[in-house]
Amino acid sequence: MAFIPQRESAALRPLIWVSEQGTDKCLSDALTQVIAAGAQSLMVLACSANNHSAKSLQSKLQSCPVPICGGVFPSVFFADIKLDVGFIVVGFPFAISVACHKLSNQFDINFDSPKNIDGHTACRSLDLLVFIDAMANVTEPFITSLYETIGGGIDVIGGGSGFIDFKQRPCIFTGEGLLMNAALVVQLPVAMHCAVDHGWEILSGPYLVTEAEGTKIQTINYLPAFDVYKNIIDEMTPYKFTKNNFFQISQHFPLGILGINDDILVRDPIQVIDTELMCVGAVPVNSMVYILSGNKEHIINAAENAGLKVSKISEGKLTNAIELSLVFDCVSRVLYLGEKFPLELAAIQRGIGERRTMVGALSIGEIANTHRGTINLLNKSIVIGNL
Repeated sequence: MAFIPQRESAALRPLIWVSEQGTDKCLSDALTQVIAAGAQSLMVLACSANNHSAKSLQSKLQSCPVPICGGVFPSVFFADIKLDVGFIVVGFPFAISVACHKLSNQFDINFDSPKNIDGHTACRSLDLLVFIDAMANVTEPFITSLYETIGGGIDVIGGGSGFIDFKQRPCIFTGEGLLMNAALVVQLPVAMHCAVDHGWEILSGPYLVTEAEGTKIQTINYLPAFDVYKNIIDEMTPYKFTKNNFFQISQHFPLGILGINDDILVRDPIQVIDTELMCVGAVPVNSMVYILSGNKEHIINAAENAGLKVSKISEGKLTNAIELSLVFDCVSRVLYLGEKFPLELAAIQRGIGERRTMVGALSIGEIANTHRGTINLLNKSIVIGNL
């Protein structure tokens, strides 16, 4: 594949290069071609199976004449085409402003003033894209610091980059090279509207988290967390835990934190250590949690609903629209949906409308505003941003 032809429109359109080849040379050549075609800035969504070499790409990325952002993900997709090997390069018809933040486990994340996120004055919009190394394990402190800096009234979407084996490798595309332990805050010069949905439903609860530390739940209702989780699933479903099947079963039964206005923030339990549940994302002490369940039809319908919601929000409100919808879809949703995942991609396209171009990635955690304006790390959810 190469350039994807775009429909005729009075609005500016992005240049989109889709490749099923995942070599460093193919990516380097694609960047050259998209820049030569007139792109003013670049976004790269690459598959982790490509095993891109930071050393091999360093010179190309450092010499890139336009701003560049992006990440490595388990899979990426364009419309109904899902790639497990390959990449997508989006050439924007405008210049983005990219701030690269080096991360550490000291949580000493600081930002400049909201109007000068990377030293440049904002123009027209402060809506943001965020790419972050999910394996740095500081996503929530990072987005908390970001929110404290920028406040409300700004639409933010993003996703965790990385590898499905959870081993840390370079995964963030920047003008400095392909980095790990990094996060990008990308300022858009045009407005973006976003929407979120997940489709998971309450199976049982609520229960009180009585001991927890970060992403680790130690006790629920003063009892060992895994024992509570296991007993409920054993009693209420046909699934039975054995020594080696925790991850397979837990993909069907995430946890949900009850928030303000009855919002449910999904948390994905991915591992059990002794009797403690390890989640993707923090679960605060004294929070009320539900055990959730889903069926594939409802999960797919939620994807369409997210598209419909963002379309309704952005209808008639986007100026200088480029008719691009950027999607971060949790990788655990495809693990749950299996062979039905193409139906989810089709559902998103129905929701956003056939005229819109859709590109996206299967992310390790999603980042988005709630309707109250706060920025959250999401699990098992779908986030769509209309540009």
